[in-house]
Amino acid sequence: MFEDLWPAGLAGLCAAFLMPFAIRSRWVGRDNDFSGVQKVHDVSTSRLGGFNVFVAYLAVLVVAVRVQDAELAPALPLLLCSLPVVLVGIWEDVTQGVHPWHRLAGAVVSAALASWFATGVITRLDLPFLDDGLKYLVFALPLTWFMVAGACNAINLIDGAHGLAGGTTLMMFGGLAAAAAIVGDALVRDQALAMMGAITGFLVWNYPRGKVFLGDAGAYFLGFMYAELSAQIVAHNPAISAWFVIALGAYPIVETLYSIYRRKFLLRTASMQPDAGHLHSLIYRRLVRRGHSAHAKEAVRHANARVAPRLWLHGAICLVAALLLHNNTLALIGFTLLYAVGYVAIYRSIARTRNDDPPPYAEQVTSDVARR
Repeated sequence: MFEDLWPAGLAGLCAAFLMPFAIRSRWVGRDNDFSGVQKVHDVSTSRLGGFNVFVAYLAVLVVAVRVQDAELAPALPLLLCSLPVVLVGIWEDVTQGVHPWHRLAGAVVSAALASWFATGVITRLDLPFLDDGLKYLVFALPLTWFMVAGACNAINLIDGAHGLAGGTTLMMFGGLAAAAAIVGDALVRDQALAMMGAITGFLVWNYPRGKVFLGDAGAYFLGFMYAELSAQIVAHNPAISAWFVIALGAYPIVETLYSIYRRKFLLRTASMQPDAGHLHSLIYRRLVRRGHSAHAKEAVRHANARVAPRLWLHGAICLVAALLLHNNTLALIGFTLLYAVGYVAIYRSIARTRNDDPPPYAEQVTSDVARR
């Protein structure tokens, strides 16, 4: 049993070992912009944590190929297909000037490569009529590319507080690993375990103090891998409902869809326009306000780190529900819709509270408070 866990252990050790090199990097890939609408840090911080997650995962696959691990070595082509979106992410992390549409194009290119070289094609949605259309590549390929690009964007969108994206994706890949173990899919199981290890090694340095950031490269890589492993487990295992992977990732999916709706129809702005209206942003401002009102400066200093545990609960609920209902499509659809309704209700409840704006001195406190 324990020998099956070596991908997670090796990836975790590699990622944890590599992070200090990114942290000490003084000239490349540092976030020195403290004025953006989504910024809640004022200390120069490396954005190369996600690149180290990629390298740690690569190290696991290199070892698997060298030792001829039959269960994990075949995963190398998929990792190579991720290079376009990872490179675009690194470009953004270094220059912080890449247009969102260029980043989207990188995700589509990676998805297209995976479709041809790594069997990364959506084959079913377990919905009448739609599944008939997915038998034809002219329908299946664009849908696959759209969903992969959407997953990349979704993980990048929730990457706004210490440990939030890392902890959420850790649970998502944990769900994939557990489901793959249930149906005996060793390839998806081991890839998911390796991803879990790499993310854990990153979280050691990212949470709670934010010594290093995931960056766009990391967020896109995690989103790409989740989407592709989701396609693989559904395609190869009829016992897993296609809605399992949607319910498992319901938090970032619903957050993304609601953000598009909020920007496009409520704010009348571009759907990809960055703003500080995400759920994690509202929670952060409320925590800062509460700390100020109670004169509890220790609570204010740790406002950023206190955001993730509140939203990890969303991920945990999705994880448990998805695993319990992994082969019941109707129940998974019902849960996903119920979660979406609950998410919107929570969001509107917090947004309706007018006193959740940070106190006037919040920007000064942030230097001690929220190192991201």
